[in-house]
This record gives sequence, C-alpha cells and structure tokens, in this order.
Amino acid sequence: MSKPIVPAGTHPIEQGGYILPTMEVKRLMESLTKIVINRLPGMIVYGRPRIGKSRSVEFALNYLPAQLGSFFPILRTQCKSYRVPTEEKFFGDLLADFKFAFPSTRNPALMRRQIVNLMLEQGERSQLRRIMLVIDEAQRLTEYHYNWLMDIYNELDHEKISMTVISVGQPELLARRTFFLEQKKAQIIGRFMTNEHEFFGIRSLDEVEHCLMCYDEVTEYPENSGYSYTRYFFPDAYDKGKRLRNYAKDLFNLFKDLRKEHGLSKKMEIPMEYFTFTVENALKINGTTGNRIEWLTINHWKDAIQNSGYVESEIFMALA
Repeated sequence: MSKPIVPAGTHPIEQGGYILPTMEVKRLMESLTKIVINRLPGMIVYGRPRIGKSRSVEFALNYLPAQLGSFFPILRTQCKSYRVPTEEKFFGDLLADFKFAFPSTRNPALMRRQIVNLMLEQGERSQLRRIMLVIDEAQRLTEYHYNWLMDIYNELDHEKISMTVISVGQPELLARRTFFLEQKKAQIIGRFMTNEHEFFGIRSLDEVEHCLMCYDEVTEYPENSGYSYTRYFFPDAYDKGKRLRNYAKDLFNLFKDLRKEHGLSKKMEIPMEYFTFTVENALKINGTTGNRIEWLTINHWKDAIQNSGYVESEIFMALA
C-alpha cells in the first residue's frame, strides 16, 4: 500500500484538533454512561487547566449514544465571562451555542421559552425522554446562572423530560459546590452537583504507552488509508517494525528528569495538551515532512518536550 498524498500542512499532526481515546477518556465515558443510565440529574467534571477535559468530553459524548443504544440528544454551551451576568446574556449565549435558527427576542422570558421548546423537541425524540446539557468553563457559573438553569430544568420536568447537566471546568467547581453546601443551597446541588468526576492528565507509564500506541495503531489519516500517524511520518521505520510505544519508558523518564532539573517537586501529571505537542513536534520536525531522519532518538524526544512549552507551563503552575 503506497503512502497517501496529503497536501502540505493539512495532516492532523500538523493542524491539531484530533482526539485520542486515552485511558482517561474511557474512564470519563464510563462515568457519563453511568450518569445517564441511573437517570442522575448532574455531575461536575473538573481538573487543572490544559489537561484535555473539553476534548475528552467531546470524544466521550460522540460515542455515548452508541453506548446507550439509543438516540440521546446532547447540547453544548460555554459559559461566557461577564462583569454582570444577566438572564438576557445567558439565554442569548445558550441560543447562539445551540445554533438556534430563528432570530430571538431579547425578552428573557421569551428566550427561556425558546430554549425550553428546543429542548422539549429534542427530548421527545429520544426513547429515554432525556436530554444532556454540557457546560464548558462551568467554574464561571454563579448562583444566578444555576437558578436560571433550575427554571429550565423544572419546566422540562413538568413535561416529563429529564435534563442532565454536566458542568466541565477547573477545580474551582469543587469550591463552588462547597460554598453552596455552606449556604444550604441544596436545590442547586441536588439538581446539578450530585456527582463528581476528577479528570487527570497523564500520570503513569501505562498511560504514556497507551497514548503512543494510539499514534501507532488507532489513528489513521486519510481514513481507511492504512497509514497511522506514526506510519505516515516514518513509513520506512514503521514497515521495519519501529513503534512510538517502544519509547514509552524513556519518554516518561524524560518528563520526570526535566521536572527534577527545574525543581518541580509536585507529583507529575502531564497535561494532555503538552503531551500531544511533544509527539507532534517529534513527528513533524523529524519525519518525512521535516528533517527526514530514519527514526527517533532520545535526544529528539527531549527536544520535542522542550519545544512543547511543558516545562514553562509547569513552572508557572507551581508559582500560581
């Protein structure tokens, strides 16, 4: 099978935007499936910045209907930051993120009705009579936002449609739930924060090996070409049996050594963003679109990590 011709700069490794089915993604999918099957109203998904929460949620949601064996409507939005949040701004952002096809009034009550009607239509198409709302940057949600969501939740419930809200954000989400507990806001916690899922970056050698294996075997571009990402950038080495996953232990140790070298003493957790930057650097700089070396060495991997921005990011996190 001959190597496919891909226009310069268009391969996913060069553009980014692809999602790997990592072990953490699978763990997240299990949590989301459990939430839906058990008809639970809400869950918070939290973790440090840049570890791949949003993309992992996207991957899990794409496969969730297949896991359930039924059509399951999922709507996504991103909480915007405003100095003074209002119903009009919040509902307007929801309608925009839902790609609402008709011009909306600026009357908050009518905008809420448009949102509810859209959700009702989606929910009634589902045998489960359920709908999921996923909110990114959910650490920005205030008590006002949750009260507005509660109005929508209650209207749907009146029509026998259940809404599950998945709030995705940074660890401040956990602090927000603690605050609501102290303020005795049980109605908010009961509807939107009953469950939690902490999302992690890469922490173990097994996870590094699994991710590298995805580049070797799972990913493929163009589709059905027989060329995984590794094979595309190193076709000769790949055909001789070379695989990125064989570097898993060396790469894991390189990350650990660089942390020690820069005085980073906290337990290692590699954000997925910087791990993928590292692999992308190794492939595109040294492979057939770059220096055309035969195969990678430890020094190539060390350069790839340093060029990813990982060390600088970890230093800033330690100082924050």
